Amino acid sequence: MQKTDQRILRLIDVLIFQNKVNREIDFCREINILPQTVSKIKKGTNHFTVTHIENIIEKYNVNANWIFGLDKKVFNMSGSIEIADFLQ
Repeated sequence: MQKTDQRILRLIDVLIFQNKVNREIDFCREINILPQTVSKIKKGTNHFTVTHIENIIEKYNVNANWIFGLDKKVFNMSGSIEIADFLQ
């Protein structure tokens, strides 16, 4: 599984924890991805596309640099939580 995929899957958990989405299926609906695709991403047979990533960044104000492992700050706002690259 690609590191960007792992980070986005972790992001889903963060969004649920922060009550920005209720469930994974709500996240899928909001970024226009099928739940089956997320299952395939978890298995390593599919990956989040550039369009998915663009939708995530726009919808949730996510820091693209975090998705690509270049920054610890998850969101584009002051006081954003930070998640170090736990995926080394």
